[in-house]
Amino acid sequence: MLIILVAKLIVISTVMFTLAGAAIGTAVLFAGYLVAASRNPEEAESLFNSALMAFALIETFVFLSFLIAGLVYFLV
Repeated sequence: MLIILVAKLIVISTVMFTLAGAAIGTAVLFAGYLVAASRNPEEAESLFNSALMAFALIETFVFLSFLIAGLVYFLV
């Protein structure tokens, strides 16, 4: 029983790696957006829309990792 609890806590702790990756990915994404918008101001609105779509994709992986961790913790 203790081994199962430890395995569950390890799965939940891996969510932190996903959060760290999402934070780094978001920072890189918006840094790239700022560089691109400063070099080409006419396309800033189009670039911003693309950046928001990429941000939504990054956050989808975060929510998916929370879902998987919750399923493992509560259903296994």
